[in-house]
Amino acid sequence: MKPPLGPTALARWTGWWAVVTLAFWLLGRTGDQRPSLLGCAATAVFAIVVGELGHRWRRRRARRRAARPSAGPGRSPG
Repeated sequence: MKPPLGPTALARWTGWWAVVTLAFWLLGRTGDQRPSLLGCAATAVFAIVVGELGHRWRRRRARRRAARPSAGPGRSPG
């Protein structure tokens, strides 16, 4: 069996986490605040987790809608 090509899922998550952390830190630096890198990292984890949960919920709803039998002509849905 060949190993998968490209970065692993953990590497991709770590990369996104670093990018989002840096973005929050730089946004904090634009104001008169002194953001801590640890606080920005924690906020980045929270934002990524909430975003992933929302994305999974949306995909689940789409699958349920697709699996639901459609109403034929003259019939009301549901």
